[in-house]
Amino acid sequence: MSKVTTLREAVAAHVKPGDTIFLSGAQHAEPTAAIHEIIRQRIDRLTLISVLTETVALLIGTGSLERVLTGWMIQDERSAALIRAKQMGKLPEFVEYSHFGISLALLAGQMGVPFLPALTQIGSDLMKYNPHLGTVRCPFTERQVGAVQAVTPDVGIIHVQRCDAEGNAQKWGSLGVDREGINASRTVVVTTERLVDTDVIRREPNLTIIPAFRVSAVVEVPFGAYPMHLAGCYNEDIWGWRREIMGAEAFERYLEEFVYGVRNWEEYLEKRKALKGADYLDGLLLKDAVLSDPLPSGY
Repeated sequence: MSKVTTLREAVAAHVKPGDTIFLSGAQHAEPTAAIHEIIRQRIDRLTLISVLTETVALLIGTGSLERVLTGWMIQDERSAALIRAKQMGKLPEFVEYSHFGISLALLAGQMGVPFLPALTQIGSDLMKYNPHLGTVRCPFTERQVGAVQAVTPDVGIIHVQRCDAEGNAQKWGSLGVDREGINASRTVVVTTERLVDTDVIRREPNLTIIPAFRVSAVVEVPFGAYPMHLAGCYNEDIWGWRREIMGAEAFERYLEEFVYGVRNWEEYLEKRKALKGADYLDGLLLKDAVLSDPLPSGY
């Protein structure tokens, strides 16, 4: 059964104010198009679970987030997003884990267990500030070990290289905590560079990051991870994007022109080409994708 829909419909149907959402990507393959759509629909009071994602700065700067659970955030005190959120009185609470800690929290959610044990959290200051970290006595050795509470996002959104209409999604390259996060999520939305036949998926089943029966919506969104890179597809322009949103006025201009000022991602890409040149996006495409494509014959 086809689950293909538009990005506007997918977000409206599955992302609600107050939800806990997981967003994929660790400076690779971020669901940027979906982030724009969440902001455009003015969905707020969200709890975000994400690691090393650049474009969530937009969610922070629009006051869309109440809480952020993360292993590390790129934004610092100079970030226009943080400054704007603070001025609005909507600076989110940040709950910090180690990278391994957040992966364990999501893995526990994926497994359906209340927590997972760990040795890496104990003895650190993280235990003082993160209420989702604790200790437990091992029933076999009597040793005191760390315990990382499970996290089960209401909604997970992941951007992938290819997916079939039913929702069998395949992704390669740097995955960060994508596998744990998306499989821990109760509802899953997949945005994909391209839709492919199920036969293509079956050729390389080991690349399937989440199966169709777990997916609620599929949206074909070319350049859906821009300005980040996507393995086998295109390079990033993150430095150019960072300059565009640097400073309060620049951040506001970006939102008005490229988020609220367009109806959808297609219009956004057209505006980017108008700004940077008609061949700008083509210039980001990999010239020899065979070097990073697991299926050289095409996908």
